[in-house]
Amino acid sequence: MGERVPVRRLDDAGLAAVAAAISDPAVLARYRAKVATVPDSECLWWTGAVSGRSERERTDGGGHGRFWYAPGRVIIAHRFAFAVMHGVDALAEARLLGHRCHNPLCQRIAPEHVVVSTARKNRQEWAVQRRLPYSPLADPRGPRRRARELRDLAREDPQLVADDLARLQELLGEQLTLW
Repeated sequence: MGERVPVRRLDDAGLAAVAAAISDPAVLARYRAKVATVPDSECLWWTGAVSGRSERERTDGGGHGRFWYAPGRVIIAHRFAFAVMHGVDALAEARLLGHRCHNPLCQRIAPEHVVVSTARKNRQEWAVQRRLPYSPLADPRGPRRRARELRDLAREDPQLVADDLARLQELLGEQLTLW
């Protein structure tokens, strides 16, 4: 296994740049223009840049949205959305965010949808979710390819994403909950 690359945290200058970005109407409009609503999906779908295959993505799967919020500064898109909803101080405290939907393109920041998490809890949830047929983690395309294909469909027509998700559910089946 290769050398682990540490997650780079936002320094004070980065946090100040995020604070400026979330208070700038032009930056917010540019961010919101990259978010689509997909029929029958509780998620808000990212249609902008998607992360590439890095050392970090060997563990988190990749496919997260990337948003350039200032010249030379990029952030995972849902972390930007978290800062918009909860403020820069909350973002600085949130070392890791967990998606209950397990959709790396999701931008919906709502209670019990995206939560502050830990690496341990995220790994535990991943281990369970990857075996459930309806989970995005079970998609045979893999996380990055899935993200890129669904992002491209959302750019063309959000209904195409809904159609693809229905096709995948038909292909993989649906596991009903026990309770």
